[in-house]
Amino acid sequence: EVYTFSFKDGYVLDGEAGFVLQPYDQVYVRRSPGYVAQTSVSISGEVIFPGTYVLTHKEERLSDLVAKAGGVNSWAYVKGARLMRQMNAEEIARLNSAVTVLSSARDSVNMASIDRSTTYTVGIDLETALAKPGSDADLVLREGDQLIVPEYINTVKISGNVMYPNVVTYNPNMTVK
Repeated sequence: EVYTFSFKDGYVLDGEAGFVLQPYDQVYVRRSPGYVAQTSVSISGEVIFPGTYVLTHKEERLSDLVAKAGGVNSWAYVKGARLMRQMNAEEIARLNSAVTVLSSARDSVNMASIDRSTTYTVGIDLETALAKPGSDADLVLREGDQLIVPEYINTVKISGNVMYPNVVTYNPNMTVK
């Protein structure tokens, strides 16, 4: 025989009142169809309340996270914001598969030089995301995402094969030359 009950706060809502379990009965507790495991993301840098925040719905976006953090402060360089994302299981499996293929090849591939990190940077346009919430620029967040909003720095570092490596003040009229 099969009996079905609905419970709320430990009380039977639907079903036979006073029901008593018998030896060898089997009880199955089904998962709630609306239940989703709690997931979180973090935001750091030039925001009012940096920290870790819980994703309250599946379609939560960059602009929602910045709003939860109280917005950006006056020192924020929104154009320089970046999103660090954790690889999901499928992405990690693809990476491992590619590394396996490369390591079995007879090429001169240096396996030590392959980046096996499980995080990567996602190119974002936070300025547009904040100006147009819900737009394509306003990416949907997922578990483990880290949004970093840097401080505005008005210098440019010149390095590499140059005569005088230096750090100079940013001037929008100057070119690379």
